[in-house]
Amino acid sequence: MTRRSHFQRLLLLAASTTVIAGGAVLPSSAMAATAAAPHTATVTTVASDHDAHRQHGSPASAKQWVETTDAVSGIKFRLPGKPEVMQFTQAVDGMNGRLYKVRTDNGVIVFAVFDLPRAQGELDDALRGLVDGYNAGSQSPEHKLSSTGVHKITVHGQPSLDARLSAPDGAAGSARLIAGDAHFIEIISLSPKGKEKPMHETYQQLLASVHNPHAHATRAD
Repeated sequence: MTRRSHFQRLLLLAASTTVIAGGAVLPSSAMAATAAAPHTATVTTVASDHDAHRQHGSPASAKQWVETTDAVSGIKFRLPGKPEVMQFTQAVDGMNGRLYKVRTDNGVIVFAVFDLPRAQGELDDALRGLVDGYNAGSQSPEHKLSSTGVHKITVHGQPSLDARLSAPDGAAGSARLIAGDAHFIEIISLSPKGKEKPMHETYQQLLASVHNPHAHATRAD
């Protein structure tokens, strides 16, 4: 298999994991995707953020934000709760990676790191793989996602892509894909109808918390 086919498969698996995690977002989602889900790994949370970065009245203000480090890459980020971690392996999945997910009252949020270098040319393929993988677990056309507002940006000196996600039933979310020199990062949020605003605020707080030691700048362009 080629590197690209491995990469697309990982995105399909990650998207299927998001479907499973987001049962409240898509109540009638097909659970057949469970068979394709990666193995569960030990949570690698290393420290908790004692609300120093929590904004008054924010959607996650009722919970403690947790600082998490992806041990392999050294990338640090904060999530609105202790994450469940799914691990991908080269032997089973064709690539090594970790996916951290938290389900809140407003939906589900995911931070994934794949050990894939020099993937800058595959951002569009990655977004297609994400959407296709998610939709493969949806039984009804009302639950199928589409991506809009897609645009290329640079985040901390690394080629990236931002997109909005939406479904006919009112589910909505955001995705950011970052192609670094050594790792590919995928950040996703998804919420049911009526929960879009608080989940988007949580998503923005997550984006602002990311510290990537491999980055070449201090802020998004």
